[in-house]
This record gives sequence, structure tokens and C-alpha cells, in this order.
Amino acid sequence: MQKNFIIAIIFAVLAALFITLYLYDIELKNKKMSEPVKVIVANTKIEQGSIIETSMLKEKTVPKEYAQPQYVSSMEYFYDNGKPSCIAVVSFEQDEQITASKILSINSDFGISNSIPSGNRAITLIFNQNEVEGIIKPGSRVDLISVMEYESKNQTLVEAACVIAQNLLVLAVDDNFIGNPNNIKQEKISVTVPVTMAVSLKEAQIILFAQEKSSIKMVLRPTADFNVENAVPVKMQDIISDASGKINRHEITDTKTLKQIQQSQKEAFEILNKYSSK
Repeated sequence: MQKNFIIAIIFAVLAALFITLYLYDIELKNKKMSEPVKVIVANTKIEQGSIIETSMLKEKTVPKEYAQPQYVSSMEYFYDNGKPSCIAVVSFEQDEQITASKILSINSDFGISNSIPSGNRAITLIFNQNEVEGIIKPGSRVDLISVMEYESKNQTLVEAACVIAQNLLVLAVDDNFIGNPNNIKQEKISVTVPVTMAVSLKEAQIILFAQEKSSIKMVLRPTADFNVENAVPVKMQDIISDASGKINRHEITDTKTLKQIQQSQKEAFEILNKYSSK
């Protein structure tokens, strides 16, 4: 009987010891989680594709349990040899924590490839210099409009402007690209400028098709305007009510060529009209 009592005492002591150790471990973990840590947050709204400057950031102390995974704790993370070294892959709201998974290091060896947002592709179009210079810059947001002609079912010529893509991020203008703060502007004789934009795969198909069948114009969006509107094609008759839509067939003597042009224009407009309304 005494032996059983002693065994019970031993087990009771061991149980108490294990409980004490368990509670201590929980307390230690809670203490560590509640310890204050320094995180870097956005001092103002940071647009997607922006080169991150220290003026855009500020330090903030939060309990460790509220720190986001892969949080950044030092301003030095954003600079290399005194120059900005990171770009924003996504936009950050004011006071939002900056995390390593949402920024990219600038590396000129990769050109713009490391600044293409996830799920997008880069596409380059050529524009007249006076449409771009001093207006469109890396980081700008633009819409694309296709201006084309096609023959309607009643064999009249229809001129229309159709929005084919909206809210596209400009990755590069000529050789000046996002994440290249060392770019030095050089005088160039060329009257055209290549502009590279981030697009979805479907947008790339539409834009390339429109490029073959029509002329494409670019319009600049206001800063922080990301709205996508349900734009409908605008025809010449919508601007000038008595505009003539008749085709002068005497100007085209090759019937086969005429039919090919009519068919390609019809297909182009139907596809552009279909996708631009989505």
C-alpha cells in the first residue's frame, strides 16, 4: 500500500513538472510573439512598377505576431551603393507593410524581364516620337485604341475607333525602362519610339491582330486611375451624321484584292468589337 502511494506521488510530481514546463513554453512563445519588431511600411501609396525611394517608406514598430511573412525590417534593403535597388511588383496602400515577395531587386542585366507583373507578358509597339516624348514614361498607365475601316453588310465603308486594351503598365520607352535609374538620355535621330507594355496573353493576341489590320493609338491615363470602362466602338457617323460611307469601287480594279481586304477588315472589327466589350 505504501509502495503504491509513493508511485502515485512520483507520477503526480512528474505531471506537475510537465504541466509547468508546458505552460512555461507557451508563455515563452507568447512573449516572443508579443516582442516589438521593426517593419517597413509605405509612407504613401506606391504604384505598381514604381522605383521605391526612401521618401515612400517609413519605419514602424509592431508586435511580432502582426508582422507579415517576409517583412522587411531595414531601409538599407531598398538601396545598393546609395542608389534605389527595388521596384514594386504590386501597388502598396499607405501604411501597408512592404514584403520581400511583393518587390523585385533591380538588375539591369535582365532588362525589363524582372519588372513584368506576374501573369503578364511584355509587348512592344512603335509610335511616332511626338506621341510619346515628354508624355509617356516608364510606369505610366495607358489605353490602346484601334482606328480602322471595314465594309458593312450593306457594302458601305465604315470607319471606327475601338478600345482594344485598358490600364496597361508601360514597362519601357525606348531604352529607358522601369528599374533602370542609371539611364542616361541620348539624342537620337529616329522619329519613332518603341513603347513596351505589360499585357495579358489575350490582350497580346488582340493587340497584335489589330496592329496588322489597323493603326493603333495610345492615350495616357491619370495617375492612380485603374478603372476599366465598358467602351463601345465610335463610328464616323457618330461624329458627323451625314458622313458618306459609300465605297468608290473605281479606285479598286482588282476584285480579288477587294474581297480579301473586305474580309480581313470585317474579321478584324468583329474580333476587336467582341473582346473590347468584355
